[in-house]
Amino acid sequence: MKLLPKIKVAFASGTDDLNAQLVERMRELFPELPLYVVAEFPPAGQDLIWVRFGGNRGFIENWARCRAAFRGKSIRLAGVMLVPNVPYRQMRLLAFLLAPLQFLAFNENLNHWMLRPRCAWTIARHFGWRTGNFLRWHFGRNGTLRRRDWPTDLWYAAALCGARLSACRRASARRLPPFREGAAQPGISVIIPSRNGKDLLAAQLPGIVRDLPSNAEIIVVDNGSDDGTSAWLNAHWPHVNVQQSTEPLSFAAAINRGLARAQYSRVCLLNNDMLLEPGFFNALEAAFVKVPDLFCATAQIRFPPGIRREETGKAVMAQAQPTDFPVRCDEPLPGEDLTYVLYGSGGCSLYDADKLHALGGIDETYAPAYVEDLDLGYRAWQRGWPSIYVAGAVVEHRHRATTSRYYKEQELTRILERNYLQFLARAVWDSALFGRLWKHALRRLWLLGDRQSLRATAHIARVNPRPPKPTSYLSEAEILALTDGSVSVFPGRAATGKPRVLIASPYLPFPLSHGGAVRIYNLMRHAAAEFDQVLVVFTESLEPPAPEILAIAIEIVLVRRAGSHSLPYTGRPEVVEEFASASFRAALIQTVRKWQPAIAQLEFTQMAQYAPACSPARTLLVEHDVTFDLYEQLLAIEENWDLRRQLALWRQFETKAWRTVDGVIVMSEKDRAVVSGARAVTLPNGVDLDRFRPSLRSPEPRRLLFIGSFAHLPNLLAAEFFLNQVWPQLSDATLHIIAGARHEYHLDRAADRVKVNLDRPGLEVEGFVSDVRPAYERASVVVAPLVASAGTNIKILEAMAMGKAIVSTPAGVNGLDLVPGEDFVLAKTATEMADAITDLLDDESKRRRIETTARRRAENDYGWDQIARRQACLYRELS
Repeated sequence: MKLLPKIKVAFASGTDDLNAQLVERMRELFPELPLYVVAEFPPAGQDLIWVRFGGNRGFIENWARCRAAFRGKSIRLAGVMLVPNVPYRQMRLLAFLLAPLQFLAFNENLNHWMLRPRCAWTIARHFGWRTGNFLRWHFGRNGTLRRRDWPTDLWYAAALCGARLSACRRASARRLPPFREGAAQPGISVIIPSRNGKDLLAAQLPGIVRDLPSNAEIIVVDNGSDDGTSAWLNAHWPHVNVQQSTEPLSFAAAINRGLARAQYSRVCLLNNDMLLEPGFFNALEAAFVKVPDLFCATAQIRFPPGIRREETGKAVMAQAQPTDFPVRCDEPLPGEDLTYVLYGSGGCSLYDADKLHALGGIDETYAPAYVEDLDLGYRAWQRGWPSIYVAGAVVEHRHRATTSRYYKEQELTRILERNYLQFLARAVWDSALFGRLWKHALRRLWLLGDRQSLRATAHIARVNPRPPKPTSYLSEAEILALTDGSVSVFPGRAATGKPRVLIASPYLPFPLSHGGAVRIYNLMRHAAAEFDQVLVVFTESLEPPAPEILAIAIEIVLVRRAGSHSLPYTGRPEVVEEFASASFRAALIQTVRKWQPAIAQLEFTQMAQYAPACSPARTLLVEHDVTFDLYEQLLAIEENWDLRRQLALWRQFETKAWRTVDGVIVMSEKDRAVVSGARAVTLPNGVDLDRFRPSLRSPEPRRLLFIGSFAHLPNLLAAEFFLNQVWPQLSDATLHIIAGARHEYHLDRAADRVKVNLDRPGLEVEGFVSDVRPAYERASVVVAPLVASAGTNIKILEAMAMGKAIVSTPAGVNGLDLVPGEDFVLAKTATEMADAITDLLDDESKRRRIETTARRRAENDYGWDQIARRQACLYRELS
């Protein structure tokens, strides 16, 4: 019987520091055996073999991955960290099932035991110690029972379980008293609630009157004032409509009283402590022309110098920390305008009067103030009526100039907390969403120790009946995703009225950091002459788009992508899940509704998941490469469980995607032959012939250039092949590698599959380079040592346009109709590549002949202008 080679395995199921100690301890045991580490993140150390563990993946998947990694080997030791409150129970079970008799358990002191009879007493002591720690943590402080905390803990648990009470489910809408008889006239009704705010009104009214159009009215609700506000207004501002209440009203009740008297089609709600900057009303009114079915346009809020900006106008629902209040105001970005917000501030917003009336006005449940504007905006979204932030309408807010006179800060905080809970119970219909938000709200109060607010949950069920059930084109989860602070809108060039095309992309098209960006940007740049383009795009961080993008699109919608190292398994490829975003889907639906494009173009295969969100536009899927073709090539190089699994998922997803769109754009005739079930059109990659031109400068002798972002696995495999097999055969050469942004991170992430040592003599390594032309100019030879590739390589075309001699593997020129020996030099093995490079470096005449032919071929067949003309024909055909 053949003996299997023995290995040892460390299961990193503890905290980072303890995992490092476990690995060191496992190194010491049986040092002659290779050490495998099962972990979520790559472990430090060149001598370790990393087996990736998916924290959010299913047990079966992690089991299969480990079985594949350990196939043909015998586990001598399986070291495991047993640490409480660390979510790796699945990993510990996995270790036990894989090697029960070799299971070696460590605690945080690195004491250990195995499943042996002689260790029974040690095991019993371990579990006794754990039980004692559990009891002390949950029921005692320094050995004393925490009886005084039990009521709060029990109340928290009970409120969590009884979150939704039947009394809150009754759907009945309270109706506002009707407007005056007859249809609302075009114009603006300004409603200002004021309590003892004569001085504030004196400072505010001149700016309002100066900025209001002629068809307007001002309604001041004198809300229980005793400072002579009404008499002063009648004497100095006789045209102001004063609605007087002898008793103080809540903010909502005061607004509703004014609303019942309003006669115009727009209603502006203003706090008396808001000072308007010129152009306020014009900017808000213009938004209603730009956004269909707009409910509310809210202003940008600034504060006097020296005062922290507590409000901005960009209201979102998001929590950075568990104890943060769930609604906040984000700082708007420069150039950001018409971004969708959860609600408009009740103190400086313009509303559609008919929609406001249809909602029954302001809900007076939220007394005396706070959250009523959140409730109003949310109920409008539920009917498909958006609210937006308008950068050009600016107010200066003298924060809480009225409420702080009558309530202490602690009282205001408690009112806010109570009203937020009432909002959840009254307004949120989706049961799953409600459960999540309610749980977060109660846990937050529990963490803050706010017992009074927790007890107030008992009275939430007795609030007035709820509003009608939502009818929006967005689900409630999508409404909150759109307004969670991850979406920002930037107006670009002026719309021309030409046919509209929406581009949905996983990557920004500028800067030109990779081949996909180069293609998207250049084709958009050419299409801008004939089409109005809207770009909806993922971004790693929210920053204003580059001027180059703003110049070619009428609107750019940025969606910040929340990266995750551990993705849930949903039956789709991992890359598809990386770009699965409720925020992006909601932004896409809302943008399609706003602009009504004739065509929606989805860049890259993973974006096919958003094709349904683009309806009714005709959809085009741009296959920058046929992804399952790439995985087939990778598997041909090396058998790998993860690759085989992803190949099966990609083949299923990609072939189904082709049947869900109206057309598929591919890069080559080779790819077009693969596409089935859909119309496929070849629009090859190209090059900017004006930007990339041969230089008069002589290249540096024996200098090589390789460009390829390490974020793309084939480029890492190319670097591994070249450095390990070709580079040792070259002498007196310099290799310049441009590896793209965060190349060290991507190199570490692929450490279990690719071994690349960049610390070698003669290597110059750079990350992202905004302009690669100087690098081309300095190089004598450009190398493309790819061992697997799908689509076509734009870097090859750039090198040809720069008039450079190229040495490439067959994969490096995949899909390009180039002639070996004329347009480039083909090398199929490492030795052939080394010999070809040496030959070109030594024979200048041969190198110059290939350089001249390469430039001529790029000019004849690969200019972006002719490719863009073919794309325009496709657009016209579909629209």
